[in-house]
Amino acid sequence: MVKKRKKKIKKKEIIDRTDAPIAIDYEQNENKTLEIIKSWGYGIIGIVVILSIFSGFKYPWKWIDALYVTENEKIEIIAENWDSAYYPLIEWCAKKSDLDKSSKFSKFKGKARLKDSKSYIISLSGNEKRCLEDKKFRIELINFPIKEVKENEILNRWFNEIPPHIKNFDFIIEENTNYKTEKFIIETNLFYSWDSIKSLEDDDFSLYHDIQTICAYSENIGYKDDWCRDSSLLYSDNDDQDPRKKVFSIDFLTQKDFILLGKGCFNGCIANITYVTELGKNNIRGLEIIKPNLKTWPKYSDKNNKKIVEYNSLINKTYYTVNELEKNYSKPEWFVNIEIQ
Repeated sequence: MVKKRKKKIKKKEIIDRTDAPIAIDYEQNENKTLEIIKSWGYGIIGIVVILSIFSGFKYPWKWIDALYVTENEKIEIIAENWDSAYYPLIEWCAKKSDLDKSSKFSKFKGKARLKDSKSYIISLSGNEKRCLEDKKFRIELINFPIKEVKENEILNRWFNEIPPHIKNFDFIIEENTNYKTEKFIIETNLFYSWDSIKSLEDDDFSLYHDIQTICAYSENIGYKDDWCRDSSLLYSDNDDQDPRKKVFSIDFLTQKDFILLGKGCFNGCIANITYVTELGKNNIRGLEIIKPNLKTWPKYSDKNNKKIVEYNSLINKTYYTVNELEKNYSKPEWFVNIEIQ
């Protein structure tokens, strides 16, 4: 009996001795973890303070705020989505149906439009309103664009103001065996924009160059090239010029006649020019102006034309985006009358 009791006591002492170091190690590890956490905490606080100072106290608070969306912010986001969905079509109609460059649409851009869409849509009238609410009218605007049709009317009127003695003349100076007659698109070096023509009404209007010239382009390369307003081309070596482009002096016209020619052929005119080349210079001997070069555009039936493809893509994307939004949100009342497809 005595031996068994001693054995138990000895075992207990061994257990007590082996338990003590484990408890101590656990406590030390716990203290080390707390120290690490504290050091990380101080580091994060330091970074926050530095970010706040150098960002004008904008960050990191802006990031934190972004994690939480208020009810008002949700409503604003939905409104932005509706505006973004309709904006491409609204922009298209504004450009195609309104000739007034100072229209209120110029204010309806970027982030500003998100606050003004309701008042803008409600206040629309005329062709701009009709464009949004009538898909057939949009096709009419493609087939007969207001801006281009109006410009062609003006170009025709200006062309008819060119006197007959300018539209058709010829000089018989020498034997015409060296003369050449070619068809060109012509313009003058006088006007370079619609605004420059409007400046005719100003008292201080003067010719762009003292030298009056006609620039002639072969029909296969187009026209309206800035090189036309470089008067030095008249005297440059002909070998250095593109043979499809020619420059002719027309200084024998009065300034009034030259202005009428410049206006009437502002967008180019189709003309036959008879000329002779001497010492690298083209001298005009005859001019027959046939017709003005009017603005052209693709019809809606030209389905493969780039502009028609872009319009149909715009309509399809708008239609899809609006349908997706309607699955979850009610459409704002000011967009209800807009017809997409």
